[in-house]
Amino acid sequence: MHKYEQILEDLSGRIATLEPGARIPTEKELAAEFDASTMTVRRALQILIQNGQLRGVPGRGTFVAHPRVTKMIASAASFTDAMRSSGRRPTSLLVAAAVRPSSAEEAGWFGVRESAPVYSIKRVRLGDGVPLGFEVATLNAGLFPGLLGANLEHSLYDTLTAQFGIDVVRSGIVVSTRRPHSDEAAHLGIDPMLPCLQTIVTSETGDGTPFEHTTSIFRGDLYEISL
Repeated sequence: MHKYEQILEDLSGRIATLEPGARIPTEKELAAEFDASTMTVRRALQILIQNGQLRGVPGRGTFVAHPRVTKMIASAASFTDAMRSSGRRPTSLLVAAAVRPSSAEEAGWFGVRESAPVYSIKRVRLGDGVPLGFEVATLNAGLFPGLLGANLEHSLYDTLTAQFGIDVVRSGIVVSTRRPHSDEAAHLGIDPMLPCLQTIVTSETGDGTPFEHTTSIFRGDLYEISL
């Protein structure tokens, strides 16, 4: 077994006993501990980072990573469903919520006249208290009078079902990758250079009426999508 493999095996076992966010020793400290070169230690750490077991923060060090959340597209699971299925507690932090006139593009999404009212709801989505995503939901306000008076930090789909009696039907999802905008990075507490996943979700009611167009960005180091 090569030296870096010995270090890799030892650190993997150590990581399993630590809490997410725990800081591990520096390359220099590990090199002294294992009587190895810093290059050998760095190779082992890079593998652990690539495997999602560790995450490096420039200028701060290397930390035990939070386990990734996997969202199954085929099941059309919501963020709340994905969190619950992975054993995490889903919560949301409301950033802003308002009603405003729709743009021509938004009116086209919902089949309404331009300037018809829409809701714009911005939230940070968290799993076990860790910010994972930032979303901007645009909803057809004509279908949901008084929605802004509801608790928007709860599951939005659960609220729509309970308060308005609709069946939520996912009609489309587009996935791409990009870096976060500065405000998104600030809300998620991440480096603006971190690659992220973007999803654009559209939904309709059970009778085929489109009501939602939501753009979300998720941390690429903690969130993945399975096709």
